[in-house]
Parts: sequence; C-alpha cells; structure tokens
Amino acid sequence: MREAPAEAPHGILTTRMVGQRRRPAVSSGVARLAVGFGLILLVGTLILCTPAASESRTWVHPKDALFTAVSAICVTGLTVVDTPTHWSALGEVVILVLIQVGGLGYMVGTTVVMWALGRQIGIRDRNMLRLYYGAPSMHETFSFARSVAVFTFVAEAAGAVILWGAFRGEGVPSGQAAWWGIFHSVSAFNNAGFSLTGRDMTPYTGNPVILGTLIVLIVLGGIGFLPVVNLMRRRSFARLPLDNKLIYITSAALLVSGMLFTAAVEWNNQRTLGALDPVERPLVALFQSTSARTAGFSAIDMSGLHDQTKLATIGLMFVGAAAGSTGGGLKVGAFSLLFAVMVATIRGADEVSAFRKRIPQAVIQQATTLALYHVALLFGFGLALTFTVDRPFIDILFEAQSAISTVGLSTAGTVNFGADGHLVLILAMLAGRFSPVMLVLYMTRPRRKVPYHHPIDSVRLS
Repeated sequence: MREAPAEAPHGILTTRMVGQRRRPAVSSGVARLAVGFGLILLVGTLILCTPAASESRTWVHPKDALFTAVSAICVTGLTVVDTPTHWSALGEVVILVLIQVGGLGYMVGTTVVMWALGRQIGIRDRNMLRLYYGAPSMHETFSFARSVAVFTFVAEAAGAVILWGAFRGEGVPSGQAAWWGIFHSVSAFNNAGFSLTGRDMTPYTGNPVILGTLIVLIVLGGIGFLPVVNLMRRRSFARLPLDNKLIYITSAALLVSGMLFTAAVEWNNQRTLGALDPVERPLVALFQSTSARTAGFSAIDMSGLHDQTKLATIGLMFVGAAAGSTGGGLKVGAFSLLFAVMVATIRGADEVSAFRKRIPQAVIQQATTLALYHVALLFGFGLALTFTVDRPFIDILFEAQSAISTVGLSTAGTVNFGADGHLVLILAMLAGRFSPVMLVLYMTRPRRKVPYHHPIDSVRLS
C-alpha cells in the first residue's frame, strides 16, 4: 500500500497509510527495548563470571554473576556477595557500566519509546510533545537523548568531585577516594545503592558533605530530567504542568514524612539512630527517608529497625520515584492521582482535579490499574519467598518490595535467602523494572471506539 505524507498540526510532517488508520507498533517498541537490555545483561553476566572480574581470580558462580548483573542493570543494589571484597577492579567497572546503562539507558529509552509511539509523557512543551503526530525525527530523538545525557553526566561529575574531596577528608587514599567518588556518585544518581565502602554509609554518619551530596544526587535522579529542566526554564512552580507539580509536592511530602516518622520511632533505638550522636540523627533520618523510596543506601543497621519503621519503609518503597526517572516503584504521580481520587470521592465531586486542572478518567483508570498490579506483584513474589526461606514475614515482605521497586535495602540479608530465593528476587527485580512500562504502553495503545454502551447497574461496596 502506498504511503503519503500528511501535514499534522503545528507544521509537523508525519507519514500516514493511505486508506488505513496508522497504529503505533507497541509490541515492536517494547521488544527492541527488551532485546537491548537483555543483550547488555547477558554480556555483563558473562564478564562477571570470568576470573578477571573476581578478586580471588577464580570463576564466579553463574547465579551470583547473574544476580549481581540483574541488580545492577535494574539499579536495585541487592547483593549476594560483598561488592568491594568479592569483585576486582574489572568487576566493579562492569557493575558501574550496568548501573549507568540501567539508569540513563532506561530513562532515555522508555521516554523515547513512549514519545515515538505517541504517548503523553507528562509535559506540555510544544517541542517535547508529539501526541498523535507520529514518531519524532532522528534529530529530535538524538537531541533529547543528548540533553538527558548531559544532565546526567554533569550531575554525576559534580557529585564525584565533591565526594572525592569528602572521602579524602575521611582519610581515604587519593586514588581510592577518586574511584569511590565516581562509583558512589553514579550509583546515587541512578538510584542503584551499590557501595564500595564495605559498610555502606554507616562509617560516615557524622559527615554531612557525603550524606548531603548523596541526598541531592538521589533526589535529582529520582525526579528525572524533564521536571528539573522545566523548573529551571520556567523559574516558577505555578507555571509548571500538573504532572511536574504533583511530582514535586508528593516527593517533598513523602521525604519529610518519612524523615519525621523514622526519627520519631528510631530516635532511642540503640541499634539504629539511638547509637548516634543526637546532632547526627536528623540528617541520618533524612538520608534514610530519601534513600528508602528508591536508592537503597543505608547509614544505619537495617536489621535493627523496629517493625513499625520496616512497614513504613515498605510503603515508601511501594510509592517509589517519579515517572521517567531512574527509580522504580508505583511512581509518585500515580500515587498522588489515587489520593486525589479519594479526596474527590469523599467530597462527592463529579470529577477529579488537582491545582485547578481536571484529570482525565482514562488516566485515573490507568493509575488504579498500575496500583493494583504492584499490589499483585508484592503479593505474588512475597508469597513465593515464604516458600524459600524461614524468616520473619515482615523481613520477607520487605525484601520482596525492595526487589520489585528496585530499591536495594534489606533487613534480613539477601545472601540468607538461598538459591531459590535469589531466583525469585531476580524475577522480582526484572518484573518490577520492566513490566510496568509495558503495561502502560499496552493500556495507552489506540483502541477502536465501541459504538454501543451496556446498561448501567450497581455493586454494593460495604
């Protein structure tokens, strides 16, 4: 069938099939994304298996190499071996590359795929929207990817320099401090949580420069490129699109509430905050709240948390980061929409709105579906883990949510979950990282309008 160009609004030239409705190839875009990440994961796993990647210069068990590679490319941070002592310099470099690909590549790849397939990506700038206008040109795609890469590398480079100086101040040798600065900066920005110190951030609870830098990097990576750039360009919160406002407001609310709850419950716990100087506790509580939703770093002993804090952390991990960012989870936008739906329903309002903007019913349905899907993931993988390990249920639930939301925190020690548990966690990380975006693409695909409506009936709710 012959193709003919068609002029779209705003002078954007698209290509349409003459006599046939154009349908974006959802499965094709998802397949390319999956194949790309799959090949990189395979190469990374094979390299990590080799003696050159091991500090002991022996072959690494394929299960350990696969788990580490999946955790890195899914920017999770769960580990079954001690990163600084088990892996050689080559192994650490491979992990760092996988983290960068998993964060930056995912952020660019998923956004470009949605953009190319004509999806709303949460902004209203004319040069970034191609809704119903067809795929972006090659120049536009490269321009967008370049902008995201520059944003990422500038943030990571600045963080690496600051962390290098901070680690030097802690007595770490210059060369090692430089590598630690680079590694932890990339790991923090991509919300990965991998650490080379051997004790995560617990030795540096009294260093506000290290913890503060990591907090900033985690927040930037967890918010994502588009909201940050929009705020820089418009220089006014009031002029931001609704999606960006919800990201900032909800993220700030979760950050503060998580900090206050952690501080209140753990303040006198001698296994966590209670063991620190009172002056250090507020910053460490803020660090834990920031890291709990997406990153997986820890400055306290996670196994010593009270069950109340563990449950609250599961909630923070469930919500996760912003859409289009490096982090995982349900996403703060979807969570805020569900909250808006609850408020509107209680008030008896006919429509759901936020900041004087009406939210489309289709978006509300999609957010509800995503939330139920994440609940199903938690239930399924949590149940599977109960068959593989004999641990307190709260720790099993914590581990499952950490893997699904690609956070990387653990209260029971991931190494203690055994080979079967590790396989479940591998599947949980992959499912939590990639299946939600596939679900979104499937839900937002073009559909044929039904020419009729079924009769209305009601269902009792209580």
